[in-house]
Amino acid sequence: MNKEQAFFNDQVIATVKNVKKHNVGEGANYMLRNAIAKYSLANDNYSTTQFTLNQMKEKGLDITKRGQKSRKNEYTFEHPIPAKVLFDLILKAKNDEEITSLLKFSDQVVILSHSEDKILNEAGLKKTMPKDWKYGDDVFARYKKVNISILTEKVKMTGAIKR
Repeated sequence: MNKEQAFFNDQVIATVKNVKKHNVGEGANYMLRNAIAKYSLANDNYSTTQFTLNQMKEKGLDITKRGQKSRKNEYTFEHPIPAKVLFDLILKAKNDEEITSLLKFSDQVVILSHSEDKILNEAGLKKTMPKDWKYGDDVFARYKKVNISILTEKVKMTGAIKR
């Protein structure tokens, strides 16, 4: 966990307490999902696929720069465990340590081409994990289910967090 992630870890813990205390609905839940997503986006290294690397190289794009991500550049930053799934797990956590453990477990981001992202969408896996998945299982289960192969070597990221 780097310094920025430590900040988001604390923010998630504080926001969970406020969400439970005030129970005000979607606005607060959105804030929590956003903080959860930003925790992993603050990671210094992201995963990707060979297809995405090749496609971005052909376009002359440097995917190590977070600021390059845009619709027109045809790639996205994907959370292997969708923020909504992690949100539900975190709300059930019994204490701060369990929340931190969940964040660390899911601390992954995948740089994914729009065409690969579309495969996830079409399989109904955009915002959910496979039906048989449970906490502790492979974080990349959605990708394996649709035969998207994640490289083991990660990409060192630079620049401000971009969601």
